[in-house]
Amino acid sequence: MKNLFQRNWYIEVRRSNDRVLKAVTSYLDTYREAAARLLIDTNSFIVEEAIWEEQRSAGPISINSRQVTPLLGSEAYFSSGPKLKEVTAFLNDPLAGSLFSESIKAIIQAETFLWEKRDYSSEEEYENKWMEFYAGSCRYYSNPDRITRSWYTHVGESKRDGNLFIRFKTQSLLGLGNDHYLLTGNLSDSFHELNVNLKLNGFTVEDTDGILLRSPDRVCREATILLNNLHGNNLRNLNKKEIANILGKGQGCVHLIDLVNDCAQILELFKL
Repeated sequence: MKNLFQRNWYIEVRRSNDRVLKAVTSYLDTYREAAARLLIDTNSFIVEEAIWEEQRSAGPISINSRQVTPLLGSEAYFSSGPKLKEVTAFLNDPLAGSLFSESIKAIIQAETFLWEKRDYSSEEEYENKWMEFYAGSCRYYSNPDRITRSWYTHVGESKRDGNLFIRFKTQSLLGLGNDHYLLTGNLSDSFHELNVNLKLNGFTVEDTDGILLRSPDRVCREATILLNNLHGNNLRNLNKKEIANILGKGQGCVHLIDLVNDCAQILELFKL
C-alpha cells in the first residue's frame, strides 16, 4: 500500500467580540496550500471582509493575498450560492469557491450558539425552525417521528464564547497495486464524526465501508448502509448531484455525501 495523494481541511468559526465573527478555512494538499477568510457581522451575517490567501501552488502565484470583492456586503447563509460562483470566476479558481463555501457552511453551523443574536426567542424556536426548514433534506430531518433526542441534547449547550465551531476533514488516495486504489475520507467537527473507505478497481467502486462515530441521533447512522449503492459505479464519472442520488438524497446523510464527493475529487486532482 502506497500513499499517493492527500488533502486536509481545517475550518474554524470564532467570536472575536460581540459584533464580529471570524471564519477561516485552511487547506493543504500535496500540491497546494490556501485559505479563505471571512469577517462576518454577528447579527446579520453580512460579510464585512473576505480574503483569499495562497501560499503554495503547482503553478505560479501572482498575488498571495487578495480581497474578494464579490462577497462583500452579501449574507453568509443559504443564499450564498450565486456569490460563490462569482468568487470562482473572480479568482479563476474552483478551489476558492469551495473553501469560501466551507467557511459559510461553518458559520451556519455556528448559528446554533447565536440564536439570541439571530432574533430567536428560545432554543426550542430555533430548533423547530430548523426542523421545518430542513424537512426532508437528510435522514435526521426526514424522520422526525423516529428521533430520540433533540438537537440541543446532542450539542450539550446552547451558548459558547470564543470558539463556536471547528471542523477537520482529510482525504487520502492509496495505491494497492494492479490498478487498485483505496480512497479514505474522515470528518470530525463540533457535532459530527464519520469515516468512509472506498476500494476502487481502476475508477470503479469495488467495495465500501463507513461509520458515523458521532451524530445528532442514531437514526443518522443508518445512512452508512447506502454506501453499498456505490458498488459498480465509475466514481470519476459522477458529479455531486449524482452521488447524492446514489446515497439516498433526503434519506441519506449530507455529511457522508459531501465526504464521498471530496474523495471523488481526488481522482481529478491527482490525474490517475
